[in-house]
Amino acid sequence: MVTYKDLEVQPFINASGTITTLGGSLMDSEVVDAMKEASKSFIDLNLLNERAGEYLARRIGVPGAFVSCGAASGMQLSAAACLTGTDPERVKSLPHTEGWKNRFVISSVDPHIYVHQGIEVCGGELVRVGSDKGATDEDILGAIDDRTAAVVHFLGKQSREQLERIAKGVADRGVPVMVDAAAQLPPRSNLVEIVGAGASLVTFSGGKGMGGPQNSGLVLGQTEYVDAVRMNASPHSGVGRGMKVGKEEILGLLTAVERFLKGSDGDDRTTWEWRATTIVKAVDGVDGVRAFVQREGQSASPDFAPRVYIEIGEDRVNDVLRALRGGTPPIVMRRVGSMLCVDPMTLQAGEEEIVGERLRTILSD
Repeated sequence: MVTYKDLEVQPFINASGTITTLGGSLMDSEVVDAMKEASKSFIDLNLLNERAGEYLARRIGVPGAFVSCGAASGMQLSAAACLTGTDPERVKSLPHTEGWKNRFVISSVDPHIYVHQGIEVCGGELVRVGSDKGATDEDILGAIDDRTAAVVHFLGKQSREQLERIAKGVADRGVPVMVDAAAQLPPRSNLVEIVGAGASLVTFSGGKGMGGPQNSGLVLGQTEYVDAVRMNASPHSGVGRGMKVGKEEILGLLTAVERFLKGSDGDDRTTWEWRATTIVKAVDGVDGVRAFVQREGQSASPDFAPRVYIEIGEDRVNDVLRALRGGTPPIVMRRVGSMLCVDPMTLQAGEEEIVGERLRTILSD
């Protein structure tokens, strides 16, 4: 067996959150066991995709579901689905969309350019509205015309209330709404309520809040659109062929979803609150330091998990981050302006004490 040590890659304590470049989240042993068991057999991958989708749709309580190769893949496949529908000739034709409805109205509020690129790779034409601060309903609805294939909504950067208004505003025009909700789990209610709010398709990351394989995603939505997603995806010959999801990832994600649904938002919050307050208490009283926990709804925070913010002055932040990463074990944290930010979602049991002690030592120096 080859290990990280063999490759001279150093693991670390992740105090930064379920970020792709840091490895997403960690999988429970039950998820790993499901992947291991899946690896022992040959199966019909098309049939597995269909049955897995049917199972997820029933279990979650939505019309349709599909396992994608991450959330970015889910968004690109959603764009393809909005362009082709379930027409096999259109699926074969992508990215050539001349004469089709191929415009995607998309807010400039989200900086993840790969979502924009994924739509364009499929043959979509972007109609950017608003700014990095946001887009109004008038910006979005006013940009829709007879060539609009879909509206793209970034949940988290854009509100649930705006999604409901936009979905209502386009309902009689036959324009679908695609929602990027990659990091919007928990709360668990989002699995059902985003589709209920009017989304035609909504994409979640499998390897963030649900604790599934990092290279997995979950696309939920109306049956006709999910069917179109599947037609454009691997192992079919379409634009999604290169976004292959293996049998192991499919069974791993299904197991992760089962575990997630059996869990509790309240229990999660209690755990994260304990970890967050432990860190705040550890640095309490250090000269020149102010630490506090910010919870959902405070200062317009959209974050479900409580977050620790530590004010130390902008001139010190980068030095502290380097000191944390250079210690044993390394600790990876992020900055928000002149503050350090700790996301307790990715801390493992006991790591809150290590993080708190290390912060106190570095900040007291």
